[in-house]
Amino acid sequence: MVYTKKEKNKIERVREVFAEHIRQSPNYDLLWSDKVGYIWLSIGISPLYVDTGRWIESAADLCYILLDDVADDVFEMTGNEHSLEDADPLELAEIMRRWEVYIGQLPEYAYLCENLLNRNK
Repeated sequence: MVYTKKEKNKIERVREVFAEHIRQSPNYDLLWSDKVGYIWLSIGISPLYVDTGRWIESAADLCYILLDDVADDVFEMTGNEHSLEDADPLELAEIMRRWEVYIGQLPEYAYLCENLLNRNK
């Protein structure tokens, strides 16, 4: 088994909380492989491509990726092509508002929001 039963349950819980976000995203998918476990697969629709997958090591790893993707959604919505490090106050407020929905259900991962905000400081 790739994950302990406890870790797989934690990953499943994160996956369930973010299920609608994952389902609606045109940019990636989360897949299960009996050989290696969960794979984060980057995809493109126009033109169609499949990028290399990333192995999900833990629930925290998955949650971090998904929170980062939620932030990217805000930048896509605003039409800005920058990262969290360059986010303006309105973008940050919207990102934190969107994160709240998930962190409210997964409070043990709240520290990941700080990590994302401080990653290049």
